[in-house]
Amino acid sequence: MKLRNAIATLAIPLALALTLAACGKSGSPDAMDDMDHSTMDHSGMDMTSPASGDTGMTTGTIRSVGENGDFLTIAHERIEGVGMDAMTMGFDIMSSVDLSDYELGDRVAFAVKKGRDGSYRITAICETTGTDMSCLN
Repeated sequence: MKLRNAIATLAIPLALALTLAACGKSGSPDAMDDMDHSTMDHSGMDMTSPASGDTGMTTGTIRSVGENGDFLTIAHERIEGVGMDAMTMGFDIMSSVDLSDYELGDRVAFAVKKGRDGSYRITAICETTGTDMSCLN
């Protein structure tokens, strides 16, 4: 019984310390490198709609750029082609897409494609104003 009380006495402060340490993590894209995208809540996606496919286009504002140019966090409008509501989320980038000219706050139009793992990757991107996506054509 003493051992159980000792473990409980140590476990509670340890759990609290780990929780507080996690709260101090930065919101940088690198902090999301190990993120399991399969656990993301995509409940806002209309998967029953005929418009729910594997590709789509939309516009949004860049919230962060991955240090290695392989990840973007974008506050985007609804992606009609895949039935995804407007939200802020991170996207991996296809290797053919160059992000060197993009930075925080840029207004962009972009195309996404659903991968075999269920995550969406940016396949094309361009700067735009408003909701104009003509730069993708």
